[in-house]
Amino acid sequence: MEQPTRSLNELKIALAILQLSSEVGASRSRVISSTALIFCWRNCPPDTLIEVLQPRIKGKYPQAIFEVLTDNVDEIDLGRGSVDAEAFLSARVQSVASVPAIIRHPVFKRAITDAVVFSGKIDHLIARLQRPKPAPDGAVIQSRNNYYSREPVPQNYTTYPIFYGTDRLLEPGRTVRFGGFRSDDTISFGIANVSIPHIHREGNLERPWLWPTQSKGSPNKHIVVHDNEVMALEAWLASAKGYLSKLEPGHDPSRKEGLLFIHGYNVSFDAALWRAAQLCHDLKFPGMMLCFSWASLGTPGAYPADEATVEWSAGNLRQYLRHVTEELGLSALHIVAHSMGNRALLSVLEGWTHTPGTTPIHQVVLAAPDVDSSRMKQLGKVFDTYEQVTLYASRHDRAIAVSRLAHRYPRAGDANPPLVMRYLSTVDVSAAGKDMFGLGHSYMANVSKVFRDLFYIVRHRHKPDQRAGIRKREEGYWELT
Repeated sequence: MEQPTRSLNELKIALAILQLSSEVGASRSRVISSTALIFCWRNCPPDTLIEVLQPRIKGKYPQAIFEVLTDNVDEIDLGRGSVDAEAFLSARVQSVASVPAIIRHPVFKRAITDAVVFSGKIDHLIARLQRPKPAPDGAVIQSRNNYYSREPVPQNYTTYPIFYGTDRLLEPGRTVRFGGFRSDDTISFGIANVSIPHIHREGNLERPWLWPTQSKGSPNKHIVVHDNEVMALEAWLASAKGYLSKLEPGHDPSRKEGLLFIHGYNVSFDAALWRAAQLCHDLKFPGMMLCFSWASLGTPGAYPADEATVEWSAGNLRQYLRHVTEELGLSALHIVAHSMGNRALLSVLEGWTHTPGTTPIHQVVLAAPDVDSSRMKQLGKVFDTYEQVTLYASRHDRAIAVSRLAHRYPRAGDANPPLVMRYLSTVDVSAAGKDMFGLGHSYMANVSKVFRDLFYIVRHRHKPDQRAGIRKREEGYWELT
């Protein structure tokens, strides 16, 4: 794979972190592991390294060191070993086959030692940082004894299996981790079990306030990914069919239906799973919950990179959808796409053909679509193929407003004015506030109204004139009341 071109500041930061890591013994004292840093160096798009590294750095001390380096990058000078160290980083040293071999290579170690020179200011700032002092051994033991002597904590949460597909690159490590880098045009399939706490409020995403830098969270308080298994396609299909076979329809035929969530810009893999589970829970969806997670970098400054990637992901989404509709045996599939994720979905739907005997796509919900309005009108020619296509738009969507300014053309997710088209039910949800799926880019202040409307669409397939809480305007669109 061709290596991206790195800026001078990116090189300084990377070499500085590697040099500091080589000077400490314990892994917990490092800013980030050398393996993770080299992986990011080789895979993230140009000019995104610092943003990509930041959410991966855990702990107050490592974060403080990283902040010192990035805030004072002009105080870092390249040393005589920088050329050799950069050659190893970028895999131009052909004799070294793996990242662990690079880290252990004597030439690399010598190069890193001489790679950068810190100014006295940086040395002083780092010296002032006080690492947290560990508690005395006795206190730790006592704490552990107290912990294990407690009564078992009740499980006040409900767990949902999410059957996902992703074209993110699977990163090396002991646990399953998908970052924001593109795969080699392949799709990974898997099942993740995600829990929703019983204290959950409709439309909310209960996460530790430091997310995504903070780890797992408490399942009785937060939405948590408990386990995640990547599977070969055949095993994934078999597991999905086995899961469906256990869902007895009874009086609810929707148990054999599927609901697919496609996220938008600035969303990590775990955040996509959180939202999929939250959607399943809030809609009380009884069937199979699916998620397609395209390779968003998951950082606010990576909008151009995400724009390029979502177009690249359209072909992979089409392939995933083919497996879902042709091989699972679902009675119907509903799709909810958010923000930039609508671009990939609409690109697929434009050329989608339903083959008799396969799962039909029924309800399509385009939430806050970051899509050119004129392009939406072109795509709308195929909307009559589906049972119902609904568009949620808002006048208060800040991200859509910024996108409109950047692209100089109206966006379909903007309600200034709402887009009116044949075969499209547009709902102005400005009355709901600003957040539906988070990131300041949806509709949260009174989001329960939006989820109630979405419930009628997905669960009951109601048309707008059958749903409470909305009214039709003379201009031809619908409005949340």
